[in-house]
Amino acid sequence: MEIKPSKGVRVTVNARREAIFEDESVSVKRISLADGSKAGEMTGNSLAGFCEVEMKRLDGKKHWFPIGDLVGEHGEKVVEDEIAIDDEDLGDAEAE
Repeated sequence: MEIKPSKGVRVTVNARREAIFEDESVSVKRISLADGSKAGEMTGNSLAGFCEVEMKRLDGKKHWFPIGDLVGEHGEKVVEDEIAIDDEDLGDAEAE
């Protein structure tokens, strides 16, 4: 079964890296999570293969982890939400 990044979904984080969003830049750093701190709750925000997860057991803060490194509380695979763009939506922008 698959789940999409949605607010309130509980996940287990098996990530070895995390995206850090700063004022004018984004960086990805290596991390190591202890076994007791791997549970989190999705905020529903996702961007470019990463999903924001609130980690109450770790430090109570929100962190950005790769979507492929998250597993639902019942073993579900977390997949990125795809947004279809119709050719008609591009219309005038491409013509110019």
